[in-house]
Amino acid sequence: MSTAAMTYVIAEAGSCGDAQLPKMLSLIDDAKAVKADAVKFQWTSDARVMALGRGRAKRDGYESVYRHYLQWPYEWHDELASHCDSVGIDYLCTVYLADDIKAVSEYVSAFKVASFEAQDFDFIQAHARECCSRPLFISTGMCSKREINRLWREAVLPHGLENCVKLLHCVSAYPAPFNELNLRVLRPKRYGLWKFAGFSDHSLPALTHSGALAVVAGAEIIEAHLRNDDTNKDNPDYDHAMTTDQFLAYVAQIRMVEKALGTGKKERQTCEAEMTQYRVAP
Repeated sequence: MSTAAMTYVIAEAGSCGDAQLPKMLSLIDDAKAVKADAVKFQWTSDARVMALGRGRAKRDGYESVYRHYLQWPYEWHDELASHCDSVGIDYLCTVYLADDIKAVSEYVSAFKVASFEAQDFDFIQAHARECCSRPLFISTGMCSKREINRLWREAVLPHGLENCVKLLHCVSAYPAPFNELNLRVLRPKRYGLWKFAGFSDHSLPALTHSGALAVVAGAEIIEAHLRNDDTNKDNPDYDHAMTTDQFLAYVAQIRMVEKALGTGKKERQTCEAEMTQYRVAP
């Protein structure tokens, strides 16, 4: 992972490449152009198995959607990862089947578990075998504090993942209402053994300040959806994905907020030097 920026910004390309390699390569270029640190796609090797779901998940009827937007040739990972390397951006990919974790392992800089799998502890354990000190981002949309506590106790700690897992606050609505983003949970505090490391943002694309607000609240990782002008309007990610212009403004506001936040240490600032002569000393 790159470490040049204080906030690690992930451009979530998701399914916005319409499972077409030229569009996906173009999205990598766009993610670099909008100054993101990483670009992330979503992939399944078998739409039929994904549609079956696990546990109580009800995904029947979605096989055609998964096949059309998320199932693409495995060989593309090599080309996508190589293109990311050539332009200088991290390659990430969310998968949904345990067998697909190992398949993408040699290509990704970090792993990502979506909110819908955040309570699938066997699936998270399968990631543990591949992480090898790489970050594992887990979105926590729809999760309560109690469920995250259980996730930490039963899926993270037993498998030595506490230094790898980065929990992302998330609101699983597409788009998520601004008044339900609940960014206060990001304030720097610990929830027992764990804390939130960042925010996976599904707010309206026009709200290009939401990522900056999350950073003010304490987020060190921001993920938000990105599309380009060629993305199919029927794409399931289209309505909550930003255009390149919107994403560029989104990142710019994050970087501006970082400057205002400073170091976090209470000390005299350079600009205050002239005023010290007027200060009443003890």
